[in-house]
Amino acid sequence: MRIAHLSDVVRIGIGAFAGAGLILTASGCLATRNWVGEQLQPIQGQQEQLETQVNNLHLERKLVLDSTNGPTFKTGSAALSANAKREIDAFVGDMEGPAASASAGSAASQRVFVVAGYTDSVGHEDYNYELGQRRATSVAGYLVGSKGLDPTQVRVVSYGASRPVAENSTRDGRRSNRRVEILVYQEKIAS
Repeated sequence: MRIAHLSDVVRIGIGAFAGAGLILTASGCLATRNWVGEQLQPIQGQQEQLETQVNNLHLERKLVLDSTNGPTFKTGSAALSANAKREIDAFVGDMEGPAASASAGSAASQRVFVVAGYTDSVGHEDYNYELGQRRATSVAGYLVGSKGLDPTQVRVVSYGASRPVAENSTRDGRRSNRRVEILVYQEKIAS
């Protein structure tokens, strides 16, 4: 009888211990959830601010560096041709040209340059993505190093072969798909 009573006490003790552990775990989970929420609060605020900024941008200008006016990128290459540099020079020169208003300095500081790299479909998907990234980085480097753009205003993105503008089944189509686009966004002015 004593042994049976002892086993009941042990069972009750184990049950109480398990219950206390469950309560502590649940309150620990709630505390962790609250802590995570507190940590995410500033990030969520930054995300909302970024979304507002993106919604306040509009496309001001666009330059497509492709083979229309001569070669820009050879197959598998991210090196800028002399022709591509001339096109970039003219594009940036037009933005800074004599027609620019007196407020051009403040307008230029509100610009965002997105440099997007593209490839043809020859090669593996990962390779093409990386090649598109190298091409966009090459153009961005030229914009910053040679044209004096503020590097904080330049963003680089690669689409690889995922967004062709022509058929990849022909040589001319593949040449057209080996391109970089420079998209210049300007912050909208509220009226």
